[in-house]
Amino acid sequence: MFQIKKKIKTDVLVAGSGLAGIKVSKELADQQADVLMVTKMQVASGSSFYPLKASLGTQVTKDHEDESIFLEDIESLSHGMHGRDLAEVYVKEIPKRVKEYHEIGVKAKKLEGERKACFAEHERDIYLLSDWDQIRENVRTIFAEYENLSIQEKTIVLTLLKKDDRVAGAILLDENNDLVMVECKSVILATGGFGSIYQHNLNPNDVDGSGHILAVEAGTRLVNMEYIQFIPGITAPKYKTLFGEHTLMYCDDIVDEAGSSLLDSMLPEEISKQECLQIRSTHGPFTHSLDSKYVDIAMMKNIIANRNDRGFRLLYRSELYENGEEFYTVYLNWLKERNIDLLENEIRIAPFAHASNGGVYIDTYGRTGVNGLYAIGELSCNIEGANRLGGNSTGACMVFGKRAAADCVRYIETQSHEEISEPEALKQIENMFGVQGQTKGPVIDMEKKVHQAIESIKKLMWYHGNVVRNKDSLLKALETIRKLESELDLGRLFEQQATRKLTIKARNFFKLSQILLEAMLERKESRGAHFREDYPEEREEYNKRLFISMKDDGALEYRFLNE
Repeated sequence: MFQIKKKIKTDVLVAGSGLAGIKVSKELADQQADVLMVTKMQVASGSSFYPLKASLGTQVTKDHEDESIFLEDIESLSHGMHGRDLAEVYVKEIPKRVKEYHEIGVKAKKLEGERKACFAEHERDIYLLSDWDQIRENVRTIFAEYENLSIQEKTIVLTLLKKDDRVAGAILLDENNDLVMVECKSVILATGGFGSIYQHNLNPNDVDGSGHILAVEAGTRLVNMEYIQFIPGITAPKYKTLFGEHTLMYCDDIVDEAGSSLLDSMLPEEISKQECLQIRSTHGPFTHSLDSKYVDIAMMKNIIANRNDRGFRLLYRSELYENGEEFYTVYLNWLKERNIDLLENEIRIAPFAHASNGGVYIDTYGRTGVNGLYAIGELSCNIEGANRLGGNSTGACMVFGKRAAADCVRYIETQSHEEISEPEALKQIENMFGVQGQTKGPVIDMEKKVHQAIESIKKLMWYHGNVVRNKDSLLKALETIRKLESELDLGRLFEQQATRKLTIKARNFFKLSQILLEAMLERKESRGAHFREDYPEEREEYNKRLFISMKDDGALEYRFLNE
């Protein structure tokens, strides 16, 4: 029988400690709200603080005249899949919010001159964020000054608790895997994306999509889940290092194990190899929208055909290290600190999962449609659409972190705490696992099978839900995942305290992988980050966004809507 070890009462529970979680927590604390921040790892974690990248950027509106131009850039790139209201707020507010980075311990250095961000058609100011360890130290120092802001590390949110049609609390698993019940007036989810559901990804392990499952089970809607950013990552000489696509400007070719060009047989006659690589140097994520798509498609087709994920070799010209632009030197010097030289070393790349353009559907204050529940950061479906303009994701954490905090403070002033009984909370945990928990046999064998299932899901997602997708491949992956799920008794494993977090991760992976694959199946076209080789063109009948919600019986519903 499960037991609640501890009860906590607070005004607001914030889940996640990336840029969005840090920003919203400080804003709430500044307005005298009692805040409990929980994070799966340590403070200042998630994709915001991924260690194997040199920096993050934020793109900033130049002036009032640029607001409409910036908005046009976002709209052009989104292919009709973005939230216009969110984009309008962003372009107006980001100039103020970028000046607030220092308040949360983040040094944002403005690059010299103006520069085009990834995918951008116009140059703007770009601010670079770096030095993750120093930021983490700064955040701890700043947060320590608040008596009304507490932190629980190595803690996950197991499930959200609702009462009278609003979020009233949550159940946590703390660092000892003990059950902790939180009674609160509001919950803000800032849990990030889900890159680690893929075998090869450029995310920390805690970026696992847990917030998406929490949100949809609480009654929110997901949207744009099929639009996932895949970007080239370095496989050698240092695996899982972020690749600077701008260096492709100085690349002559990308070749396979035998030294043969991947592009010679892939490119249409009207596109030269150098033209393709030059276009590819202007953006990090794969997109079907540009002729540079052949680079990523060629890599992934070769990987699928040969089941070889060692990556592909880049042939650089020496002029690369003669470029004195700050954007180049920051990255190249950072690589040198890690003993990587793009000319001296054999550099291999492959498509890695990076970020989600979709997520929880929100309004301009991060509200999800469920009373008392907010979603911000990469977890939310924010200003991006089928493609994402570079430098907007970090800025969105600041813009909507501040707006969510402001609205949340207004909300909690009208609410009182709802008392939740232990039997109510424990019943919800039991319901999470259905009728499972009845199998016999050694738990250690089951634990091994769950680990194997998680690794299988990651591999299936990488091979079948990566850059190149088609109906047969997606259905095959779905069938395999459903079979794996039917063979496991997660309820019984959750009964063992030591394996509770593993069990929840497996449960989330089973649910999320099926959501992603189903979304990819539903969109029978190619648009932006979503490429179906069996439907290689963008189709007008799909000029709608795909919304995903949970019905009363627990089944998921997929609907294309003009929202």
